[in-house]
Amino acid sequence: MKIAHGTAKGLEYLHEKANPPVIYRDLKSPNILLDEEYNPKLSDFGLAKLGPVGEKTHVSTRVMGTYGYCAPEYIKTGQLTIKTDVYSFGIFLLELITGRKAVDSTKPASDQILVNWVCVFCSYIYFFPIQNA
Repeated sequence: MKIAHGTAKGLEYLHEKANPPVIYRDLKSPNILLDEEYNPKLSDFGLAKLGPVGEKTHVSTRVMGTYGYCAPEYIKTGQLTIKTDVYSFGIFLLELITGRKAVDSTKPASDQILVNWVCVFCSYIYFFPIQNA
């Protein structure tokens, strides 16, 4: 919980407090460093971009990032928004919760992409709800 909360606070700073806002664009577990007390620090700002300012809703850019963490709408349109980082944060949370990697080529083909595996699992629960005992 401490790692997730600290990472969220780091993104909040970049998105809400930095002026102009910064879109990190490469949020993934290897880029979250931990100190001796497990306080997270965001690292590797090589792909970061200054966010939209004023009336603008997005920044148009060449799609970059790590496979498995990039938001589908960013891949499709090239429109970079703060929501792009929020999607990546969601993948990071799924990694923390499940103990699985965002992309794991050692798994069967249908289970290699974490978000796909979770979606199948969630649809199973939706269609076959657990009955109260």
